[in-house]
Amino acid sequence: MKAMWKNIGRNALIGLVAAVLMTACAPGPGVRPESEPETKPLPPPSPGFVMKSFHRSMKEEMRQSYDRADEIIIGIFSGAHEDKTDSLTYYFSDFSVFDRSTQDWGPYQNVIMQVHPQEFTPELILRNEFKRLIDLDKTGICWDVYQGQRTIFLVEGKMNLIFLELSFDEASTKSYRNLLDAYPVTDECRARDVFNLMIQDMATKTVMRFK
Repeated sequence: MKAMWKNIGRNALIGLVAAVLMTACAPGPGVRPESEPETKPLPPPSPGFVMKSFHRSMKEEMRQSYDRADEIIIGIFSGAHEDKTDSLTYYFSDFSVFDRSTQDWGPYQNVIMQVHPQEFTPELILRNEFKRLIDLDKTGICWDVYQGQRTIFLVEGKMNLIFLELSFDEASTKSYRNLLDAYPVTDECRARDVFNLMIQDMATKTVMRFK
């Protein structure tokens, strides 16, 4: 009988110690253990959006630019300026940056961003000619390929989806954002919807590959 009570007491002591250790190791109230950032699904395309042939071409080109870009931004193209050193600069305002880790767009930043041309100089659609060009050609500024060469447009006063490469000049110790690719976010081009579909396709293919 004495041995039985001794075993019961020992088991109770072991259980008490285990409970204390579990309490000490558990995260405190409201504290979550560190984990990978949650991936938020992108919103679906706008209602009534139907992919056209030039949208599919845009999506394929966006995929290639996505792999090359250091930053992806949607912002209003405010204009361009060329200084005395023949340095051309494009200005973007009210922009949002795409976060690759969360697959989501960040908040809009009400500041001016400077972007420089790199491999090409895009065609600029100015405010005073935008309405006339849209009336004449509703899809030309979205995806215009002539003799195998694509013309890239920036539309002033409108949202533009831009792919950027970051560079650093050791001589001047200045960093630059260089333009790799651009798509107007207009009612015809629907660059944001096309981009969202591209990201969703990438996510689907990644899931299928790991199944």
